[in-house]
Amino acid sequence: MRFRSIFMKKYIEIFILLILFISCNKEEFSVRNLNGNKIIILGHGGMGIEQTYPMDTYESILKCINTGADGTEIDVQLTKDSVLIAYHSKDFSDNTNLKGLVNDLNWNDIKNGYYTITPYLNYSIISLEELFSNIHNIHNYKFTFDCKLHTNSINTVAFQDSYINAISDIIDKYNLQDNVYIESHNIDFLKKLQEINTDFKLFIYPSSFEKGLELAIDNDLFGITISTDDISKEQIETAHINNLYVAVWNTNSKNKNIEAVKKNPDFIQTDRVEHLIKILK
Repeated sequence: MRFRSIFMKKYIEIFILLILFISCNKEEFSVRNLNGNKIIILGHGGMGIEQTYPMDTYESILKCINTGADGTEIDVQLTKDSVLIAYHSKDFSDNTNLKGLVNDLNWNDIKNGYYTITPYLNYSIISLEELFSNIHNIHNYKFTFDCKLHTNSINTVAFQDSYINAISDIIDKYNLQDNVYIESHNIDFLKKLQEINTDFKLFIYPSSFEKGLELAIDNDLFGITISTDDISKEQIETAHINNLYVAVWNTNSKNKNIEAVKKNPDFIQTDRVEHLIKILK
């Protein structure tokens, strides 16, 4: 009995030391932002670059939200017949069995397309309609539309008008007004969206923080999207003082996640979803 008692005592001591070790090694963050001091965790095209599934596929996005993220960024493009699809590259020939720009092809020409780059073989290209119609409890999640405006059309006004109408239609159809954020490099495109609906949450995607701050203030935008490498904690604080939300991306490692969190952004679009969830939730 004496030996058993000694063993149990040692076991308890080791257990306590282990708990203390884990506690001491889990970094605590004191977040201060416009989201009630909570950072919204978004996957980058789902689970991110160089993960199990190709970016912007149904599989990657579904795994992202099922893992516990608040939602995901999606690279959005418009087909020739005005269907919104999730696809990142400028030209299909980069990584699929198709060729040409998204806007050069109709959805019927695209819907059977698939990725061909190893190891991402045979994953399908999806429309936003297909995606949203297959997400249960969709209103529990946030989505950022990174609007890619690639087109060969000489009539860019008609192209942008069709794009904006398609965005407005899908947001209305799924009642996602409070769930969708829209970002673009093109301030004229964002201003047109604003004319359609002043409640759209619009982010400028600028070449520098200073330019983004100027455009966001002058045009009464919701926020700024920028690489975490191109913005400091102090600049994010400046944005917050001006009531502008900040989304950062290019957090492609655990260290980048931690560095980004310490800057107090409102959103992080991460390529390391599981790690960011682990340190924030």
